[in-house]
Amino acid sequence: MTKNLLILSLFFLAVLKVNAQCTPDNSITQPGFYPSSLPDAAVSTAYNQVLQFKIIKDTTVLLFGNPTAASIDSATIVKVNGMPDGLTFQLNKPRKTYTPAETGCALISGIPAKAGTFKLQIILKIYAKLGSFAVSQPDSIKNFSIVVTGTAVTQEIISNSKIVYPNPLKADKLTINSNAVFPGTLLSIYNCQGQLIASQKLEGQESSISFSYPKGLYWISFDNGTFTKRVKLVKE
Repeated sequence: MTKNLLILSLFFLAVLKVNAQCTPDNSITQPGFYPSSLPDAAVSTAYNQVLQFKIIKDTTVLLFGNPTAASIDSATIVKVNGMPDGLTFQLNKPRKTYTPAETGCALISGIPAKAGTFKLQIILKIYAKLGSFAVSQPDSIKNFSIVVTGTAVTQEIISNSKIVYPNPLKADKLTINSNAVFPGTLLSIYNCQGQLIASQKLEGQESSISFSYPKGLYWISFDNGTFTKRVKLVKE
């Protein structure tokens, strides 16, 4: 694909079952993404970065193997590979398709779990017109990365943990498993943006805690001073 399609790499997004927390900047008139690169993240530290974007109007597509000028109708984000554990991309609207007339935004947020350099691969599908003919073509953008600093030696992500249940949660009560929690452990609840919304000390006995928060993605952190375990929780 032509280099013009690199503009579409501004779509740093991933599909989540939660709503995005960003507002498009409609003063943007030039195609591109703002800012031009992602800042570093740090292990166990809340991370929030909004990306504003606008796609190009014209590009070159392959027609019967030949590069041909085309007008872009829209671009759809299929998926994003290579995301650091604990971070997510969210669009400003549930539909994953944007036109050149729109300004959009994406939110990258969460609490990184591991250090390293994470190269992103944004999978796109481009829809364009060649005269009266409609064409579509896949594209893959690989020139962006997120650097996460720090160490995750004492941290563990548990995706299917029995520490808390039920998960997904449909009620307003969450049960804590005593077999997995030491007395005096600090329980902290973070929302999908990595913001602390509640915390309390546990006594190591199986018990229920109030969880009257809106539907969405949450991180439940257990810290006993020696190690930390984090559980991804979905409230439906």
